[in-house]
Parts: sequence; structure tokens; C-alpha cells
Amino acid sequence: MIRRFQYLFLGLLLVLGFVVRLYKITNPIADWQSWRQADTSAVTRNWVKNGVDVLTPRYDDFSDVSGRGLFNPNGYRFTEFPLFNLIHYFLYSLLSNFYSLELVGRLTSILATLVSAALLFFLARRHSTSEVAWLTTAIFLFLPYNIYFTRVILPDPLMVTLVLAALLAQPSSRLLTWIFGSLAVLVKPTAIFFLLPLLKDFWLFASLLLPFGLWRIWEHRSPEGIPASLWLLNGNGIRFRPAWFRWLFGERLGDMILGQWGIFPFLLGLFQANSYWLTWAAGALLYLIVFATGNIQHDYYQLPLIPIVSVLVALGAIHFSTTLAKKAVMAFCVLLMLGLAWYDIKGDYQVNNWPIVRAGLAADKLLPKNAIVVAPYNGDTAFLYQTNRRGFPNLSLPIKDLRDRFGAQYYVSVNYDDQTNAIMKKYTVLAQTPEYVIIQLVEPIRP
Repeated sequence: MIRRFQYLFLGLLLVLGFVVRLYKITNPIADWQSWRQADTSAVTRNWVKNGVDVLTPRYDDFSDVSGRGLFNPNGYRFTEFPLFNLIHYFLYSLLSNFYSLELVGRLTSILATLVSAALLFFLARRHSTSEVAWLTTAIFLFLPYNIYFTRVILPDPLMVTLVLAALLAQPSSRLLTWIFGSLAVLVKPTAIFFLLPLLKDFWLFASLLLPFGLWRIWEHRSPEGIPASLWLLNGNGIRFRPAWFRWLFGERLGDMILGQWGIFPFLLGLFQANSYWLTWAAGALLYLIVFATGNIQHDYYQLPLIPIVSVLVALGAIHFSTTLAKKAVMAFCVLLMLGLAWYDIKGDYQVNNWPIVRAGLAADKLLPKNAIVVAPYNGDTAFLYQTNRRGFPNLSLPIKDLRDRFGAQYYVSVNYDDQTNAIMKKYTVLAQTPEYVIIQLVEPIRP
């Protein structure tokens, strides 16, 4: 294909990839993985309110996330370096007159993914053929799993972009390789597994961890803002147990990502892969092994696997399709892969608890802007995020202690359980509907 038409076709794929990611893009942050999305978006929202402080990111949750009994009344959020939030903030400053912060957050991930698709095309063409590159790019853009998890407000899509940029920059520029690779590890340290093809330049590969190491040293000045994370390795002892194989290779890779029928070209691709692709695949497998519990617990953890999975499926499909009949069989497999994977992922778009959204809107209108709120939702910060206030997503202490020790002023609930009913009897109810109640934590004057 003439190079000019190659780029036109690539542009068409990117446009279609953008369009499919607009599905339910205006959803509130109350769909699947809303907890993690709310935490990420809250950092940017607090920058919008209070100014950018890259070295001390803050979110809304004051509770103990460290697992060490350390409450976090300053709301420190020391996880990944907030590069995603910087881009989110910059785009929102340009688009705030037209779009909400949440919509711009989703667009941030989508734009990163479109860049990833272009980078993956050139990387696949370099290490294989143009045909493999085209099909790899199409699979990457239109796998239903990847469509959903690249329009969420998470740093993971940006990490994938930076990994691909680092891989593409090698070997032409060691400096660019180091810059993109270091940023990828800063955004998500798990990126190091997917940079394994850089290992032949050992000292460059090892130096990618230096900026992250400095960030971790800085973070430990405020341990209350560092979420417990060692459990992600093998906290429940599941590694190599039958459930580990079932969840990761059956439910996630087999069903959710490859829709069962994609397993056939994927396995064929493994046998056709050269040493470069196999090194990348080995890094992906090592990642699944090391972060055994994290990958079981969180389905978005498999997002960085999608580029190499797309390459292997494309390799297998093109190798098999040597006759018209075989091409028809492979087209049937790919279509079923996409269809069945969509059937598995479509529920993630649903907002399963609209009352938290409506209660949050009511609280945002009624309460002072700097109010500290208790919005219990089993520790999930999605409800607290909807109130547009900072505070607590659970009753980790009695309500009186949260009020007296941490200044909690209001309680918002969508459940009329015994706990809520007791608080309603003791304190002042400001608003009440069948769906929610908003309570000021001040005892009313009784006759």
C-alpha cells in the first residue's frame, strides 16, 4: 500500500476508535471501577479548587488507607506520580466552558489511547509486516475490553502510551527511550514489566526506576497518604492455585478480553512470534505472576496486556489466513471474539446505583463548599465524590468521634439502615427523600 494511503487508513481507524469510545461517555463516575476513577478525578478536582501542587496531590478521602491505623485528614494521595492529572487539568483549563471535569477526564484517556494505537502500528510494522500492523491496530482499538478501560478516568491508558513510546524510541534515541520509560514507571511502576524488551540495554533499563525511587522516598514523608499495596502481590495466597489460572486465563484473558474465540489466533500467534514479541509476552506473564492478587482483584489491571495480546492475535490470524476458506474461518473467529467479548463487558457501562448520584447532587447544592462529609458506601469513594466534598466514605469510627476528632459536619446516606436511623434520631435532618437523607451533625434543640 502506498505510504500516503497507509496514513489515511490509519487516520480512519483512529477516528472510528474515537467514536466507539464516546458510548455513554457522559456517565457519572458511578459505573464499573468508579472507586478508582473517583480517587483519580478527585486529585484533579482539588487542583481546580485550590491550585496545582504536583508534589502533594490530595483527594477526598480522609480515612485510613495505609492499613496502619493512620487517618488522613489532609487527604494526601501518594500513589502514582500525578502526570495523568496534570494532563487532565491542562485539558480541562482549555475545555471547562464546554465540558465537565469528568468528561474531560475520559477524553484524556481516549486521546492517550489514540496515540497508543498509532505508536503500536509503527512498532508492529517495524518488527513484523504492514498487514500485521494494520490488524494489530484494529484489534487494539476495537476489543470491547479495551474500549471500556480506555475511556475511564485512570492513569493506566497513559502508562500504556508511555510504554509504547519508549519501545518505539529504542534504539534510535536512548534519551527519548529513557524519558518515556521513566515517565511510564512513574505513572504506574508495573510498567517496568512491559518494558522488558529494553533489557538488552541493561543500564538504561535499570535506570528507568530511578525517578520512581525518588518519588517513593518523597511519598514516605506522609505515610498516611500511601495506600497499602503489598497485598497486591499475593495477599490472599492465590498465586498458581487453580483459581489463579481460572480467573486470569479463563475469565479475564479467555472470556473478557478474547471472547473465547480469540484464543485460537492468540495461540497461533505465540508460535509465530519472534524473540522481540516473546520477550514482551514474557514480561506480561511475569507481571501476572508477581501481582497475582492485584490482577485477580482488579480487572483493569490487565489493560497493559492489550498491546501484546493484539499483536499475537494479529500474527496468528494472518499466518493462518493463507486461503480464502481459511480467511473466512478467521474472520468468523474474530467477529465472534468481538461479539462475545462485548457481551461480557457491556454491563460495566451501567450505573448501578443512581441514588448516590442524586444524593450527591442534592448535597452539593445544600452544603457549604468546605463542609466535611461522611458518605458511607462500604469504603467506596464514588459516593463521597458525588457530593463534591471531602471526608469519609465509611464509618470507620463512631459518628461522634468523626465529628469531634476530624470535624465531620454532615452525614449523607442512601440506606435507611439501623445506623442511619440512629443518626437521624440524634442529629438534625436537613433533607429527606425515599432515596436519601442529609443530616447535619448538630443535635437539635429539644423542648
